[in-house]
Amino acid sequence: MEFPLRGTTEYRITTVDERVVIQATGRNAASGLIRLVQIDTVRCPIVSWSWRVDALQKDADLRIKDKEDVAASIFLLFGDPGFLADPEPVPTLRYVWTNNKFPIEAVIDNPYLPGVVRSVVVRSGEEHLEQWMMERRDVIDDFEIAFGQPPPDAIHAIVLFTDNDQTRQPVEAYYEWIQAICR
Repeated sequence: MEFPLRGTTEYRITTVDERVVIQATGRNAASGLIRLVQIDTVRCPIVSWSWRVDALQKDADLRIKDKEDVAASIFLLFGDPGFLADPEPVPTLRYVWTNNKFPIEAVIDNPYLPGVVRSVVVRSGEEHLEQWMMERRDVIDDFEIAFGQPPPDAIHAIVLFTDNDQTRQPVEAYYEWIQAICR
């Protein structure tokens, strides 16, 4: 289901490098694709995914509201956000691929929802543009680093999110798959 914040990023299913993927193209918008899930992080502490970025915003800065754009990101919502047209704030990890303003593993507090959404930089800069990258993250460890405590609840939603409503600079990303890995 699409989750628009400001306009709509163009999401479409396509084939790239013989892979069936979701293509996200910025249209001076901020929107995501959300899927409700129920992932017990004690039983399934690892999340893995494959993604690719072909264009990212050079002027984006995750700390500043009027520059807070991201080429590719995956939100994990820990708790029930309630009605999605007006979701309740729940602790949220956001894995990002952004420009080189931040080193890999940096944790950045979201300027729109400080203390609620924390971004973890997984990819930084242009070194791997136009390449498929596979990621594997321990969400319990990442949550504890970002919030200083273990996750309070299961993951209730996953959101794919690409936006360029602030910088209006071209952005294009591809999401191939995401999975929880259980013990």
